[in-house]
Amino acid sequence: MVSIFPRNRHYRVILLNSLLGACLLLAGLTACQRAQSPSTAIQAGNITIIDTRTDLTDRARAKQNVEDTLIRYPDIDCLVGLWSYNGPAILSAVKDANQQGKVPIVCFDEEEDTLQGIADGHIYATVVQQPYEFGYQSVRILAALARGDKSVIPPDGIFNIPVKIINKDNVVEFRDNLKSLLQQADTQPAPAGPGDKIQVAFLTNNPSDFWRIAMAGVRKAEAEFNVACDFQMPPTGTADEQQRMVETFIARKISGMAISPNDAENQIDLINQACQVMNVICHDSDAPKSNRLMYVGTNNYIAGREAGKIIKEVLPHGGEIMLFVGRIDAQNAIERRQGIIDELQGLPLP
Repeated sequence: MVSIFPRNRHYRVILLNSLLGACLLLAGLTACQRAQSPSTAIQAGNITIIDTRTDLTDRARAKQNVEDTLIRYPDIDCLVGLWSYNGPAILSAVKDANQQGKVPIVCFDEEEDTLQGIADGHIYATVVQQPYEFGYQSVRILAALARGDKSVIPPDGIFNIPVKIINKDNVVEFRDNLKSLLQQADTQPAPAGPGDKIQVAFLTNNPSDFWRIAMAGVRKAEAEFNVACDFQMPPTGTADEQQRMVETFIARKISGMAISPNDAENQIDLINQACQVMNVICHDSDAPKSNRLMYVGTNNYIAGREAGKIIKEVLPHGGEIMLFVGRIDAQNAIERRQGIIDELQGLPLP
């Protein structure tokens, strides 16, 4: 009986489950779990991407996705987090399963738990975007635009902030430098009242430690360029929350806004409405089909390619991986995921 099972371990599991009445188990799964079935697997070179699990920025769900993966795929070869909080969520679930150091983790950004995980040897590497620069450069550019200086807009409308790869070899130095930046922001004098300061806003796509770093850059730029910046993080990271905040900025008639859109395709009208009354730039995640003036941040496709290189380093002989992200329709998630797939497939850079 066993000899007729296919060699691939997941096909063996699927067949065995069907023999044991897996249809009864499937009936009890949530719609989300059924949608995230192995049928969405992508073969990229010698590596199989089993699926991309989403959590809609719900931290508990982010961890639950990892826990479900470890149960369903006990032989998973690598876990990959695409958004800032996914790395810590993966690490927490792996620790609870007593699998730390046994299942390689590759992730993005520089949350403290991620950096500690690298230092402890539980996370292999992370691709960091330098969010401090997101905040600093966005405020600098909005201040210049408010004063009529359009030379700050690059010809291609992109201000690229390169990524860095942080692993066990450089995590201590990187962590120390990051702490220094945050300490400087903490000791920065509180901005005075609006007065004659230029009024701008910086809107994130969710609340996370990643954005605390960007806030440090914002505060530094406020002092340097005589700006008052309203820094806002949507409490649950939804497009509806972002809409209400943008509508408030429009009503207040501020001079400029930097936004990381949660759902670029469906927020074009909102962004264009803001563009009619203020200078609008995107950061972190772009909305290239809108009338925004420019994008400040990482080339997320290239960041995905860098993550793909790390995955190939972790799995030189191939294997099976799972991707985790907040929303698959966010532009940065789309680009990072595609970058990973193209790198694993060995495609040339476009």
